[in-house]
Amino acid sequence: MRKARRAERLDEKDLQILRELELDSSRNLRELADALGMPRTTIQDRISKLRRMGVIKRFTVKVDKARLGKGVLAFILVSFMPGSDISQKALAHEIALLENVEEAHLISGEWDILLKVRGASMKEIGELVIDRIRGMRGVARTLTCVVFYTAKEDP
Repeated sequence: MRKARRAERLDEKDLQILRELELDSSRNLRELADALGMPRTTIQDRISKLRRMGVIKRFTVKVDKARLGKGVLAFILVSFMPGSDISQKALAHEIALLENVEEAHLISGEWDILLKVRGASMKEIGELVIDRIRGMRGVARTLTCVVFYTAKEDP
């Protein structure tokens, strides 16, 4: 029988590294080490550990969507139609594949699916909702909330 591996814990240094990487993961190890007052090898070892643990899933780029012509942000609530020949999870996966859909979540409450979408215009968002989402099997109704101002969004 295999012994259960003791779960590694994150300490304050790990959390500091994660905060710095969330702000700007493009900085090299030397810049991170200087910013945190830690040796470069310590930063490298801890990042490797965080990747092994699955805390860091990947390194990526945060794109300014407005500068790419996708300045309209909206959240769409979707109500699932019971008795459909599709499950809620399958519907959420199908919707997630649509262009301009950034996030798709199954949620609790009156609505079943929450979507985060971006488009070039209100017309483009409207076409996504009316022509694509509302026509999908399993969709009973939708409610679209357009964002006027964003005070905070993921880094």
